[in-house]
Amino acid sequence: MRFVYLLVPLLLFFGCAKKSITYKNVVLSNKRVSNIELYYKEFGKKNRDTILMLHGFGSSSVTFKNIIPELSKRYHIYTPDLKGFGRSPKPKDDRYSVYDQYFIVKNFIKKHHIKNPILLGHSLGGSIAILLSLDKEIGVKKLILLDTPAYKQQLPKLLRYANIPIFGKLGFYLLPSHYEVLDGYKYAFYDHSKIPMKIVDELSNDLKSKNAKYAFLKTNQEIIPDDIDDISKRYKEIDIPTLIVWGYNDIVVRRSKAYRLNKDIKNSRLRFIYDCGHIPQEEKPKELLKILKSFLF
Repeated sequence: MRFVYLLVPLLLFFGCAKKSITYKNVVLSNKRVSNIELYYKEFGKKNRDTILMLHGFGSSSVTFKNIIPELSKRYHIYTPDLKGFGRSPKPKDDRYSVYDQYFIVKNFIKKHHIKNPILLGHSLGGSIAILLSLDKEIGVKKLILLDTPAYKQQLPKLLRYANIPIFGKLGFYLLPSHYEVLDGYKYAFYDHSKIPMKIVDELSNDLKSKNAKYAFLKTNQEIIPDDIDDISKRYKEIDIPTLIVWGYNDIVVRRSKAYRLNKDIKNSRLRFIYDCGHIPQEEKPKELLKILKSFLF
């Protein structure tokens, strides 16, 4: 009986039900303007074309630190932290899906009067960039996708464990943040000797901030929309110049997805970075910059 008394509040706290995450339920039925103010940094001169960089799940804009200096010589760059990550707000609400992030970033683009942006998205940021590219109102000029989940797939083992009702989530709350971030990097990197410990430390501190673990778990729960198969059929509508870059040894999003994405986006080119995992901008920044410059310069 005591166990039941302990179990009930845990069920209420963590929850077990998952809402339906579809374009129709979130985007079409919720034509709202988000009041979330994203933390961001700005680089380069404003009279140039703008690159908007969107980071991946569990990360922040710090992930782009090694490629910004070179690109900012020719471009104006914005690097916002997505809702729930870095220094951006982490409200305890139920709006952490890729569609909710799309709304917030679209509002950011409008607020900063960004015209015809070049979108560079990594992982989850790439998924958001795809949605923005499908939105003709944004008028995206070019699209760059780094190791982007764009189709139905199984979540990595670490993320599946975190989604286990009660015990998986409870364990995530109890484990030290530094251990969780470093474990994620060991999974994402091909060469562990190149894991950037300064970035690991910064993301660990971010994960210790108020509501950060809630935001992580909520995003994890909602990261793959229920209508992903329907949305992926629309990739053929994207006709802007698109660069797809993939770590050849990525085990988070396998390279088979890169080939499929290259086939579905008709005006795209695909480049691999060898001996590289899921985060090329951190593991192989020089190689990535060479590819980016050939596309942008």
